[in-house]
Amino acid sequence: MSIPRRLGRLAQGFVSSLQEDDRFRERLRVSRERSEALRGAFEAAWRGASEEWRRAEERRAAEEAAERNEGGRSSSQERSQQRTSGWRSTATTFTPRRYPPGVLAAYDRLGLAPGASMAEVDRKRRELVKRFHPDRFSDPEKRVRAERVTAEINAAHDAIERHVLHKR
Repeated sequence: MSIPRRLGRLAQGFVSSLQEDDRFRERLRVSRERSEALRGAFEAAWRGASEEWRRAEERRAAEEAAERNEGGRSSSQERSQQRTSGWRSTATTFTPRRYPPGVLAAYDRLGLAPGASMAEVDRKRRELVKRFHPDRFSDPEKRVRAERVTAEINAAHDAIERHVLHKR
């Protein structure tokens, strides 16, 4: 019997034994629920963004209509302008800021959205350092991990601070 066939049979036996395991079934159920929750959150965020884009488009169209009424254009010119202006030609009200990847990773490490105020960054740093301070752990392994996490938190705070100071 060839090695691939043996490996296939071994994998088949492993999967069939896992299907009988209650812990495996529970883990599958939990992961399915988690993916459904993530899907629901993504759909809600998409609906919110779509609504925001729609409102911005309506606001822009209303502003253009007001400008046209002040300018005294003829109605045929207005209609042709309305036909050519679509959602692609609009400038959105939201302009994303550009952040270096290290700064984005630092915001993510602190659990903040990019662009958070320095006061919020300081507050979050203090909160995380309190939670992961090495003196809170007596187990040497946990203490080493806490030291590493605290160093990461401080490095993230410093990266954000340097970025904000450099931007000014």
